Amino acid sequence: MANPITPKVDGVPLYPSENLFARPMSRWQRVVASSGVAIVVLVIGVITYNGIVRAREAGAWVEHTHLTIDRTRATLSDLKDAETGQRGFILTGDEAYLTPYTNALTALAADTSALRLLTADNPVQQRYLDELAPLVTARLAELDYSIDLRRTQGLPAAVARLRTNRGRQIMDSLRAHVATIESTERSLLATRSTVEEYHSEIVTLVLIGGTLAAVLFAIVLNGLLTRYADAQSAAARALMLQNARLESQTLELELQNQQLQEQASELELQQQHLHEQATELEAQNEQLQQQTTELERQTEELHVVAEELEGRTMESEHARVAAEQAQLVAESANRAKAEFLATMSHELRTPLNAIGGYVDLMQLGIRGAVTPEQLDDLARIKKSGRHLLALINDILNFAKLEAGKVDFNVADTSVLELVGGVEALVSPQMHAKGIRVVYERCEPDIATRADAEKVQQILLNLLTNAQKFTPSGGRIGITCAATDDAVSIAVSDTGRGIPADKLESIFEPFVQVDRHLATDTVPYSQRGIGLGLAISRELARAMGGDITAESIVEQGSVFTLTLPRGIPADVLPNLAVIEQQGTQNAVDTGREARDANSAEVSSPAHPEGLDS
Repeated sequence: MANPITPKVDGVPLYPSENLFARPMSRWQRVVASSGVAIVVLVIGVITYNGIVRAREAGAWVEHTHLTIDRTRATLSDLKDAETGQRGFILTGDEAYLTPYTNALTALAADTSALRLLTADNPVQQRYLDELAPLVTARLAELDYSIDLRRTQGLPAAVARLRTNRGRQIMDSLRAHVATIESTERSLLATRSTVEEYHSEIVTLVLIGGTLAAVLFAIVLNGLLTRYADAQSAAARALMLQNARLESQTLELELQNQQLQEQASELELQQQHLHEQATELEAQNEQLQQQTTELERQTEELHVVAEELEGRTMESEHARVAAEQAQLVAESANRAKAEFLATMSHELRTPLNAIGGYVDLMQLGIRGAVTPEQLDDLARIKKSGRHLLALINDILNFAKLEAGKVDFNVADTSVLELVGGVEALVSPQMHAKGIRVVYERCEPDIATRADAEKVQQILLNLLTNAQKFTPSGGRIGITCAATDDAVSIAVSDTGRGIPADKLESIFEPFVQVDRHLATDTVPYSQRGIGLGLAISRELARAMGGDITAESIVEQGSVFTLTLPRGIPADVLPNLAVIEQQGTQNAVDTGREARDANSAEVSSPAHPEGLDS
């Protein structure tokens, strides 16, 4: 019996089969057929991604635990290294044996700080570290005390202190606490490793199961679509039969329509005249409507253009007002900064000069006799005061450069005399430090159009910087070159070099590359605040030139000063007066630096010294 809801044409069912797949697909069936596989893959992907994220988090915690264990062992190793250096010094009395001790103190501070950070999330470990800290302090104090005994009372006193076994007792307690911390971390490592393996297994199972589910779903869906296509083909054949019958009926209807059309033609002839008249009227109306529409469109366009112009005018006015306000604020801030720096310089220079004066009085013995050790301390105080004054001058000079308040006396100057004067000033200090200076004399006809004093200041900064970071036995080179419109002066060294990714940053204000590494060649009191290169480049650019740098780590660096070329030297006037005025300050400052630093060889001080 036929299904009462099956569509029929002339009593013939539209779909001969009552199979579900012979009927049109419903909306949900089409959604499942088109998106089912994608949905399954998406669900699997989300679950897999979640598992991978959790596995990565567990892996990160495992790595964190390994790092904590390594730092724990490193802490104990640092203490052993310090003990080794102490025992070597006690046995030999040679200060060189204290190098492992000093290095161990630095490493110990870094390792204990790292342990604090790594266990910040673990209150138990933090408590253990709190208990460990006084033991470390006690052990270091014991080591330092025995070293002082060796220095002041000799080997027997130091050995007697060691035989008290106080250091061994403290070290045993340290080992026990370190073992407790490491044991706790290893317990956490086991737990976190188990969690990591669990999440990895979950991800693997989800990938395998999801892949199998997607394949199975695709096979089932392919079978369903194949059966549906076969059913639709059968339905199409039935429709073709119905269409043939409908075509025959359509022919009969066309014959009847033809007769009606003949009758309608007569009526059309009568109405044609009316249509022609109506057409003319419609054409005229259409022309009028088109003209009206065009006028309205043009009016609207003009209105839109007027509104846009008005909006742009208002925006331009707002932007101009905002720019003027911003410029006023910037100028006010710049003036305030310049005034502050000038005031600060004056207020700091006065007490610094007073400190220097009192130090001179004490060195002369006016306030009473002083011991050689006290004279050495006074010399260091005076040297530190000069260094602080140089830092203040650096900041003030940089502020003047930023504000454009530095005056330049630009003139044609011989490069040979400029470089020769600076080379003669720094050569004694470099030779005293054991650095070989290779100066390839400039051609006498090379001249630069620049401020001679500023050029000498830049060269002195570059050479001072090269001296600071070039070890004894190294080499510093000075070369000159010229083109049609420029002069270049290159200062090269065989120091430790600068990484390629930091070559540009060394010219930024207050930037010092690897400052912590400078202690081997440059005392802390001689290190600046990172303004020397910034000031030098600003001075060079203000005179129409520039400073560039090239460097290879562990091989050395080359700083090149480029300046505009001037009139040849054979037509230049006598530069004796210019040199006397331009270099007097640098020479006096260098002489003071040599006198102040006669006890230890270092680079000459300069009001605008250089630190990279």
